[in-house]
Amino acid sequence: MNNFSASARLNFIFFFCFLFISFSLQAQQKPKLLAGPVVGSVTPTSAKVWIGYRGTGKNTLILMDTTAKKIFYPLAESHIAGPKGQVALTMQFEKLEPGHYYNIIIEIDGWGKEVRYGFKTPLTEETQNFNFLLGSCLLLETGLPRIFYPGFKAFILNRMKDKNADFMLWMGDNVYLLWKDHKNYNNMFKRNMKMRSRFKKLNRFLANQPNVAGWDDHDFGPNNAGSDWHLKDTSLKIFKGFWPNTYPENQALYGNYFKYSYYDADFFVTDNRYFKAPHADTAGSFLGETQILWLKQQLQTSQATFKFIVIGSQVISEKRFGEKYIDYDRERRDLLDFIADNNIKGTMFLTGDMHFSELCKKDWNGYPMYDYTCSSLTSVPLPVRLVGLNKNPLRIPGTKKLGHNFGRISISGEAGNRICTLENFKRNGKRKWVYSINQNELSKP
Repeated sequence: MNNFSASARLNFIFFFCFLFISFSLQAQQKPKLLAGPVVGSVTPTSAKVWIGYRGTGKNTLILMDTTAKKIFYPLAESHIAGPKGQVALTMQFEKLEPGHYYNIIIEIDGWGKEVRYGFKTPLTEETQNFNFLLGSCLLLETGLPRIFYPGFKAFILNRMKDKNADFMLWMGDNVYLLWKDHKNYNNMFKRNMKMRSRFKKLNRFLANQPNVAGWDDHDFGPNNAGSDWHLKDTSLKIFKGFWPNTYPENQALYGNYFKYSYYDADFFVTDNRYFKAPHADTAGSFLGETQILWLKQQLQTSQATFKFIVIGSQVISEKRFGEKYIDYDRERRDLLDFIADNNIKGTMFLTGDMHFSELCKKDWNGYPMYDYTCSSLTSVPLPVRLVGLNKNPLRIPGTKKLGHNFGRISISGEAGNRICTLENFKRNGKRKWVYSINQNELSKP
């Protein structure tokens, strides 16, 4: 009797374990919206929108023009697949109307249909007042890793959302591939999807306004990784699969660089990883010959009032700490000489990486070169005083900011007399400093 009872109890336990596993597997396979939408590049007549989901069958995005009461279906789509049926999907919309607001309708077979967030297309006029946010180094962790990487103060994203910017410029280290995260494709995919599915503040912020994103070493792979990183094409595929940027149609242009235009500003988002030679090779490549040629051509033909060059690493600062463009000084000098010699008006550098913020300025052959470094959003702040960076002769007085912070740049004024206003905000949303530059100052006399 006792043996029978023990056997029965054992069978009973096995039965319920089987049911638990079965229900768990069914729950894992059930269609679901995991993250999104993420609004990517938006122009007066086009937009890219991203979602992360699990499931098969009919899965799509639809836009509803709330002004014209018209439905828009995607003209193109791209996706990458991850483990356990997860998919990162980007859809391209064309022939939109300038200045209209579009609701995003998400439809996933077996999950349902739902309107989530929306966006407004810019107008076609060249001169409009607008502003955008900028930042870098977003470290968000769950569980035990929080002890070692305490980047979990995601409420800064709420304060950024409160600013109601026209778009957000991500300047690298938007995701941290730590430990085993960069070991293979599946791990990279899971880490990126986890960031958006677990952190609701981030998910809501990414849906709140269009996003334009470049990368740095932690989105790319190991710390300070470069062209010798054996999984660089894998990380490139993952990054492009999660960030709906406006990439060049020419697929022969390898790397993660592109141009984005918004009213009378052009943004040249560059790639300081894919082509980078070994660290501290002063005669080596940082952006690489092909990308430098592309950048020079784009700068020379740009008619924009302001030309923002976005690079993960600092350009103007000459302090020898951390990874900077001066470590590859031959290429750096060549680029700065080109801008000055050709008097490329309205040029300014926007950089991240350093875990503190500052605005640097240097006269280069008569051209005033500005570099606004904005870092970090949530990653561990750099102890500037301990590493000798407290004094930087190129830093504009009053523009140093330690601790978590973000930036905003506003473009305003009449044509021919446009003002670029740079601001830096503490994590609570209060302004730390402000600095204004007239368009006519960004050129040689």
